Amino acid sequence: MRLKGKISLITGGASGIGEATAKTFAREGSTVMIADRDETNAARVVGEIRAAGGAADCVIVNVGKPADVERMVQTTVDRFGRIDVLLNNAVYTAMGRVADIALEEWQRTLDVSLTAYFYATKLVLPIMVRQRSGVILNTSSTAGFLADYKLVPYAVVKAGVLALTRNTAIEYARKGIRCNAVCPGSTATPGFLRTLTRPKGFKEIYENTIPMGRLAQPQEIANVMLFLASDEASFVTGAYYLADGGFTAHSGNPYVPGQGPDWE
Repeated sequence: MRLKGKISLITGGASGIGEATAKTFAREGSTVMIADRDETNAARVVGEIRAAGGAADCVIVNVGKPADVERMVQTTVDRFGRIDVLLNNAVYTAMGRVADIALEEWQRTLDVSLTAYFYATKLVLPIMVRQRSGVILNTSSTAGFLADYKLVPYAVVKAGVLALTRNTAIEYARKGIRCNAVCPGSTATPGFLRTLTRPKGFKEIYENTIPMGRLAQPQEIANVMLFLASDEASFVTGAYYLADGGFTAHSGNPYVPGQGPDWE
């Protein structure tokens, strides 16, 4: 077991990548604290981890509120005595063209998807410094490198997550703390799948932009998280790992039929 005896705090752990990672960490011996605003699904994930023989609990929070982030960290320490792994994974984004996004929605995106990452990291670092060990993982995205229509708030926070990751890594590298980011491509999470239902056939069109020809499964992203959380990545810090099916490797230029991903 690669995380035996570790205490992992995972935000956004009630579904999607967070859920898959929580279950993966638990299977590898970690006790998992799931932090999410979705009480029903957080309880479901905890129950499924326990039914499989793992250890888990949950704390219901809105990470967009600093007081909730404080309570999340304190509750985890009170219950388990330490935090070995922090995964900042919860996300919210406004959608729209730059001139059409309401300031309130822009701010909410920053609060949940970037400021909460910073604040949870800030609160957990003194704990890890005292332990002389710890791993901080941040969920970024291919959107941190590339532009997409009507997704500027998402792109901005995901680029910010990468900067936060690098700065945290270099400042705390000699304190026994590692900080890395995972940059998933399009992943078959419940939320993302809902965006692909309209117009009809859009999912197939979207998948065809990915060289592998399909969306990632949440478990495939969780596998990368597991590597980075484990001692197998003991010399990896300040890094970001792309898991995007080759999406960012492609120039985006159209291909000649018979010479693209469908060649034989």
